[in-house]
Amino acid sequence: RALSVAGTGFKGGEWGSLTQGAYAFCCPDGSDGTLYDGDGVTPIFSSLAMPGSEQLVLEDVSHFCWSDVFGGNFFAPELADDYKSGRRPWYGSDGIVEQWANFVMEAVPQCQVR
Repeated sequence: RALSVAGTGFKGGEWGSLTQGAYAFCCPDGSDGTLYDGDGVTPIFSSLAMPGSEQLVLEDVSHFCWSDVFGGNFFAPELADDYKSGRRPWYGSDGIVEQWANFVMEAVPQCQVR
C-alpha cells in the first residue's frame, strides 16, 4: 500500500517566485506553473501522480512551516508570512498529522502518533 498526500490553497501565480518556479518545474506541459494549485511547493497533480496509491487531499495545507526555519523568510517570504500569521497549517501541524499518519498506523500496527 502507498499513500499520496496533496495540499491545496496555494495557486502558482499568487504565492511568489518559489511557488511558481516549483510548480513550473513539475509541469509536464512546459507551462510556467501559474495556473496550478498545490501546497506551495508541489502542485496537486504531481503529489497524486504515484500509480496505484491511495490519495488524500488536504484543503488549505502548506508544504512546510517556512517561518520557523532560518532563511524561510528569504526563500519563501509569502509562504513564511502566511504560516506565521496562523492562517494555514502545514503537513506537520497538530490536527493535520493525524489525517495522514492514520494510514501509517493502520499499515504498521506497532506505530503510534505522539
